[in-house]
Amino acid sequence: MSHRTGSNIGILGAGIMGCCLALELAHRGYDVDLLERSSTPVTGASLHNEGKLHLGFVYAKDPLKETHRLMARGSLTFSRILRQLTGHGADVLKPSRPFHYFVPRDSQLGIAAIEAHFHQVEETVHEFTKTSGDLYLDLKIDRFHRRTPSKIHDRLFSPDLTQGSFETEERAVSPTALARVLREAVARHPKVHFLGDTEVRAVIRFAGGDVGVEASRKNLPVQYRYVCAANCLWDDRVRVDRTAGIRENVPWIFRYKATVNIGALPAADAHIPSATGILGAYGDVVNHGDGSCYVSWYPKSKIAQCTHEDGRVLHDRVHRGFLPRSIRKMTEAHPSLSKFVAGIAHSNFIKSNIRGMAAYVPSMNRLLDNGIRGEVGGGVIVARGRTDIDDPGSILHQRSLIGPIAHGSYVTVDTGKLCMAPLFARETADLMVEVLS
Repeated sequence: MSHRTGSNIGILGAGIMGCCLALELAHRGYDVDLLERSSTPVTGASLHNEGKLHLGFVYAKDPLKETHRLMARGSLTFSRILRQLTGHGADVLKPSRPFHYFVPRDSQLGIAAIEAHFHQVEETVHEFTKTSGDLYLDLKIDRFHRRTPSKIHDRLFSPDLTQGSFETEERAVSPTALARVLREAVARHPKVHFLGDTEVRAVIRFAGGDVGVEASRKNLPVQYRYVCAANCLWDDRVRVDRTAGIRENVPWIFRYKATVNIGALPAADAHIPSATGILGAYGDVVNHGDGSCYVSWYPKSKIAQCTHEDGRVLHDRVHRGFLPRSIRKMTEAHPSLSKFVAGIAHSNFIKSNIRGMAAYVPSMNRLLDNGIRGEVGGGVIVARGRTDIDDPGSILHQRSLIGPIAHGSYVTVDTGKLCMAPLFARETADLMVEVLS
């Protein structure tokens, strides 16, 4: 098995997690190979999501009451660590307008219980800010949430379908802007060696501690050997861990979620709020404040789900267009960037997402009247559990059991949420440095 000259570290997957880890290790003086199935970094699930920097508001049903604390740590350190890795501040990430959380009448929790949780989140954020000095997206914020006055709520949301809502200071960053920043940083760092068009097939953990990687690069078999390696893959992470002999005795659920991005909003639609429905299978709209928005009505956007096959299998099945509903044909403009073919199915999918959200956020109806055209993408969501978020008892309501786990010189990383990647990159690098020192 070959061993790349100069690189003792291999990182599998060049999404936001893999790129942040590669840059973190490179800044510490290590040469790194960054293996990626696509020909470009950050083209998969990292690119196709709402980009929210969670403070934990959405995790009101976490029975452990820990998820909001973890998410707050990740999001508060996000801009500081990213600035250290890329040289860019929060402004280039194009933060969205602040999120409103609306509470449907059939929510899994009543508005009083949700408000009590929001107060916990507020206290946690102020506690962390006071001890660390970190600012959320470099913003000085005194208060992170408040109950929306009824007059404002009734103007923004359907009073017939909702119990009420909350205004928060939680925001999303632009996944496209984030991808651009990370791609540029990876390309210019001399110690990061990006190996695109390289699909990881298997990992071998040798008795002496080295980690072997069997892969296919440009359709040719290749083999690498590293002193230390990190699995930062997303939809294929669990399968690759199994090839390395690591089998967690927990269930995993894989869901393919499609997304709609709309550009060139008419001026009249600029006031559409960034909003998320809680708690249950609702959806999100993100107004980026620059004439573009993201829409994902979950009952329509979740187009596939499985617990019995690997995430990569689900990903490829969707991309080949083998699903029985909504999609008859798909194409790949980029190996890891899926788009529905423009046409009737494409248009209907966009409209159904807008209609789903518009039932709760009436101002979105104008998007249909204006004949808005959007771009559709998607990616696999990976999480522990067997049932989806429409189940009140689902494990998906808590995400605190995530992060890096070291198995000797092989580290596997469950990023969980985009907002955790920079912090987990730092923690993963600490684990790997212990092996290398």
